[in-house]
Amino acid sequence: MALCLWALLLSVACGVDVPSVQLNNGVSMPVLAFAAEVWDAGTCLNATAEALAAGFRFIWSSTLVGDDCQKAQSQAVRNSGLPRTELFIAGTVNDPKCSDYASCYKETRAGAEKQFQLLDEKVLDMLMLDYPAESCRGIKGQWQALTDLYRQTGRVRSIAVSNFNLTQIQCATSWEFVTMEPEVPAVNQMRFAVGHGHDPVVAQDAKLGIRVQAYSPLAKGKLATDALCQKIGESHGKSAVQVALKWILQSNATIATQSTSPQHLRSDLDLFDFSLTDEEMQQLNDHSPELFVV
Repeated sequence: MALCLWALLLSVACGVDVPSVQLNNGVSMPVLAFAAEVWDAGTCLNATAEALAAGFRFIWSSTLVGDDCQKAQSQAVRNSGLPRTELFIAGTVNDPKCSDYASCYKETRAGAEKQFQLLDEKVLDMLMLDYPAESCRGIKGQWQALTDLYRQTGRVRSIAVSNFNLTQIQCATSWEFVTMEPEVPAVNQMRFAVGHGHDPVVAQDAKLGIRVQAYSPLAKGKLATDALCQKIGESHGKSAVQVALKWILQSNATIATQSTSPQHLRSDLDLFDFSLTDEEMQQLNDHSPELFVV
């Protein structure tokens, strides 16, 4: 007990054991990530610090939140005093308007280099494409840039995509335009939450060895007051939010979530002492929350 109180004074969480999944290249990734929103630098710094104090060890940082926010997240990591070996840090590249193989390769590689600078990391645990290019040749250029960085430099431990449908993944992993076997993305970050119970993305990606990471896991906050999630939560002594997040995990996906509230961040981690029943999972699979926006 005394050790936990001392750890809290040092802003280090006690008693939080977040499971990990093994990616297709053998790297272990925590199933829960903290992801900043488009916040000012002060908010990004404070929220990331609170997430680390709560027990998050996966900091997912997107170029979409802006340079100042990403730098603030990096500063929060430094301020935490946590050993780098305990952390999983991801950055992203966003260049969906690149026009062809050559320009997409060049822009993606430049965007990746910027992530190392902004996050002040020599090695990142993951680099992710935020969005695919508009053409298959463009996608191949984007993906080859990350593949070369992964295979040739050792500066990134895994590479991933976001918002890629099956056709776009098949483009990235096809032999067309390349001379060596393409790398398969480790993760595909997709909009996935209660209300997507019949979405085939998790099963489709799993067949390819790709893990799905859910963003907007609470449907832009709507699930926090969802009646079915609340009802199921009452039987477990949990909130609607915790039920919604647990549904994602039991659907074999992982989660990137965000909050500026220390209480909410701690609650988001409190998911591993209960399980939804088969009946509850089916109810949530079939659920179509009101005002749900895909």
